[in-house]
Amino acid sequence: MTTSEQKNRERFHVEQAIRCLKAEWTILAEREAPDFIIKEGDHQFGLEVNEIFVGPQGVSGSEMKKGETKRQKMLEYLRAEYEKVVAIPLTVRFVGRINPETLAPVVQSLFDLDLAAEPTGFRRVIDTQLGLRVHVTKSVRPDWFSVMDRVGWVQFNSQQIIAGAIEAKSKKLSQYQIAIGPDVRLLLVANRIQNSGKLRLSEERGFDLHGFKQVYLFPFPEDVIMLHQG
Repeated sequence: MTTSEQKNRERFHVEQAIRCLKAEWTILAEREAPDFIIKEGDHQFGLEVNEIFVGPQGVSGSEMKKGETKRQKMLEYLRAEYEKVVAIPLTVRFVGRINPETLAPVVQSLFDLDLAAEPTGFRRVIDTQLGLRVHVTKSVRPDWFSVMDRVGWVQFNSQQIIAGAIEAKSKKLSQYQIAIGPDVRLLLVANRIQNSGKLRLSEERGFDLHGFKQVYLFPFPEDVIMLHQG
């Protein structure tokens, strides 16, 4: 079952893909199997959305993505604790080990900075002495994240990952077509901001689309690529 968080992420990526493609698409409905019903002129089609990842894949999905999600949830909890007391938006970049022990002193250290009187753009570095440094900037909107989860190698030659994702989703294609009709398309999303999504096609080549009317690759935040049958 798709969670509300996942569905919100899917809609965001669909809206961004529409913008990148400059497509005259309107989202008519959010659902499951397929995820969206899209209107294009007088025509409607189904759009299934699937995130793809680099690295080892376990039974429950990407091991790298699970680690990123776990760490980000800890940082969002810290942000909520800070903003309950001080309603100041901060950009907070964490460099090093992220776990309950290393994060324990961070919120109090932020309180101690007494940022209310400082101008936007003011910067400080907090060293927890526990293998974690925290780079703090007073900003216009909050953004708390682990630098280690965003600065990594891009995986080229990702054709096998992409081909595998298309084939896996095609196993439900007949179910999608029963629900919406023959025109069902697939949007594959690789969030390249995070290490788990840092993949790239290193060459132009065709893919077996396995019956999908069209397959789009969205290496967010870059441009959408229309994959071709071949």
